[in-house]
Amino acid sequence: MTSSAHALRVLVADDDPAIRTLVARIFIRRGYDVACASDGADAIQKLDHDQPYDLLVLDLMMPRVDGVGVINHLAKREGPRPAILVMTAAVPDILRRLPREHVAKVISKPFDLDQLTQYADEAIRETNNAS
Repeated sequence: MTSSAHALRVLVADDDPAIRTLVARIFIRRGYDVACASDGADAIQKLDHDQPYDLLVLDLMMPRVDGVGVINHLAKREGPRPAILVMTAAVPDILRRLPREHVAKVISKPFDLDQLTQYADEAIRETNNAS
């Protein structure tokens, strides 16, 4: 649930600290409330126990639980779900396993920063319109 009364909440989940920090800074500069997760298990912990997020920026290839595992977990869970923007340099086989009905947007690494913010805006808007 998104409202203009609060800052949009974003969770950035990527095992690469440089990418995680870069993406987090982009959203912080836009005035978003940003949290970070270093792998899929950490992301699931935050998604299940923090206040609801408006957007999940999710790497697919991470240790412990990969991005597909995070998406599958969210699909089975009750309650609000964030818009999901997948960032990936993944090979085609993992993209075939991606439950696309739960993913708003996919962006390939390396990505253009303007395209990332555009896709994030579109993902949030599309998810809000669908609910």
